[in-house]
Amino acid sequence: MQTTVAREGVHPWQFGLVLLAVITPLIPLLSWTDEGYVGLFPVLATVGLTAVPLLLHARPQAFGRCAGLVAAPLLVWSFVGAMIGMFLFLPSALQLLLAAGADPRRRPTAAGAMAGAGLALSAVVLARFWSE
Repeated sequence: MQTTVAREGVHPWQFGLVLLAVITPLIPLLSWTDEGYVGLFPVLATVGLTAVPLLLHARPQAFGRCAGLVAAPLLVWSFVGAMIGMFLFLPSALQLLLAAGADPRRRPTAAGAMAGAGLALSAVVLARFWSE
């Protein structure tokens, strides 16, 4: 008799939080290119770094570690690069940290709160951007 082992990937909430961390700062930053913003290379390099956990979607433990490891330098970079608009990656660093723990299969109550907080961060950033 053969048994099949089901591979357990990351939960869609975790994957979605990382996608939000990648997409949310892109919207304001790319719209600034029409206004003469010239820092496109640092933006694309930062987005590439932010998207690295997405490559580990099949390995939940590595996904969580990678999200935490990417969030740490991203947090520092959002302050250091503030003069060129990298402050918009501060919510992304927080969303990466939230994504590392937003697995409802392990922590049902906390995961919902983490997913909601990450979604609210994106909503606040985009609402602030569109209100200007």
